[in-house]
Amino acid sequence: MGCDKSSSSTSNIPLAASAPTIANQLKFNGNGFSNNGLYPKLFTCDSLGISPGLQWSNAPASTTNFAITMYTIPPTGDKHVYIVLYNIPSSTTSIPDNSKSIGIFGINTVDGKTTYTPPCSQGPGAKIYVLTLYALNATPTITVPNSQVTMDILLAGMKNKIVDSAVMSVTYTRP
Repeated sequence: MGCDKSSSSTSNIPLAASAPTIANQLKFNGNGFSNNGLYPKLFTCDSLGISPGLQWSNAPASTTNFAITMYTIPPTGDKHVYIVLYNIPSSTTSIPDNSKSIGIFGINTVDGKTTYTPPCSQGPGAKIYVLTLYALNATPTITVPNSQVTMDILLAGMKNKIVDSAVMSVTYTRP
């Protein structure tokens, strides 16, 4: 259950600018969901709101660590970030549901805490959430405390270190 390599049209992240030679071999999916699928209610504020389990394979041999982000861009245009997770060891190929001990959490933009925060979208209709797995050939260059690492700071710290990435877009509609 891998995902397509196309980048999301809602993404403001120029992956090609960060890594001129991305391998495009990573496979990435979640517990109960995959690219272009439905995001399970379990991982939203309409249920337990725990962080999703994720799995991946086929990382390039030069991978030393991974990073994961999750965001949406609602109609207001403000990017809402739910996961900023980095320094995941290269030996890791999955994260279980509700994990709090793998990698280092940066801050989400919903409540400003260093943890996963569940989507709790407002307004009618389906919302698209974009999860991205990055395979890195070096540890991100982070010059602020972990409690201040935003998605933008992480992306800047990964510049020229991304050897592959996989994007998974999922949809959730609140009941």
